[in-house]
Amino acid sequence: MRILGIETATRAASVAVIFDGKLLAESVRESPQSFSETLMPQVEEVIRAAGAFERLDAVAVSIGPGSFTGLRIGLATAKALAYAWGIKIIGVSTLQAMAYNFPNAKVVPLTDAQKNRAYCQIFADGVAQTELKIEPIDEIVTELGRATGEFFLCGDVLHKIKVPLPPNVHLAPSNLKMPRASSVAICAEASGKVDNVMNLEPLYIRRSEAEELWEKRHGLVSEQ
Repeated sequence: MRILGIETATRAASVAVIFDGKLLAESVRESPQSFSETLMPQVEEVIRAAGAFERLDAVAVSIGPGSFTGLRIGLATAKALAYAWGIKIIGVSTLQAMAYNFPNAKVVPLTDAQKNRAYCQIFADGVAQTELKIEPIDEIVTELGRATGEFFLCGDVLHKIKVPLPPNVHLAPSNLKMPRASSVAICAEASGKVDNVMNLEPLYIRRSEAEELWEKRHGLVSEQ
């Protein structure tokens, strides 16, 4: 099955095409421009490089948690393509896709939740071991230091860690640190599931800060 993968949960947009688990083409691009301006040209570039025009079976998209704006743009693009081309759409957890890069290890993917916090979840051999939650970044590291076993940290907030790393906690190598569209596509293929193009939504754990500020300014929530 030929799958187009789209990953926009962090500051870098990634697009890939796989065929039966084999990577045909991938592009990772961090741009000062909005994803709304750069994502479709990136999709066209990767599909052309993979020679997959008119031969795609599904589009897989990272649904978060991660950047609210990035997720909305990525999902809207994936939905438009799936609807226009009459192909399947498959949503994939961003953290699950990152964990897929560590099949034989305990890994803790982290994505930015703002205010020195991260969305986090522990995986072992690619299988979730805990519920998805938001915690202060340094507390996550400290808690892992008290746990049993070796852990790898990956994600877009590793530069925000201020506490010393415990001996059993390691940073992922740079090539595996960030979510990748190829991992999103491979996870989608392995899941065997298909989502409804009309109902698929981003995985939000909290409201965006813009939404929270708007409600405060209009007196809809307390300042506490």
